[in-house]
Amino acid sequence: MKKKSTTSQSGFLSSRLLVAVVLCGAVGCLVVAGTSRATGGKAASLHSEAPANASERALSFAERVSYQRAIEDVYWRHRIWPKDNPNPKPSLDAVISQAELENKVQDYLRDSEALEDY
Repeated sequence: MKKKSTTSQSGFLSSRLLVAVVLCGAVGCLVVAGTSRATGGKAASLHSEAPANASERALSFAERVSYQRAIEDVYWRHRIWPKDNPNPKPSLDAVISQAELENKVQDYLRDSEALEDY
């Protein structure tokens, strides 16, 4: 019996893990920067108040779409283009439209609201 190679799966998981770590780090920086600005430039403390203050500000729909675009950009830049495909990798704008980004954000908001209601 032949054993299947899991190299492609582990490579895929490694790249997904890397993207997750980068995104978590970026979100953490945004939260700390926002908290620092809210405290008048003083160093942000990691007490229980910090998450509550950071989460009180609601993001606008346009901000959410902008952040989703940034996330999609990271995913796209880290996507491996097949060697079998002779064409160059297209830009993200050629792959996903503004309307698709907005629909994705609307879906996430609807799912979040349904989960909160549940």
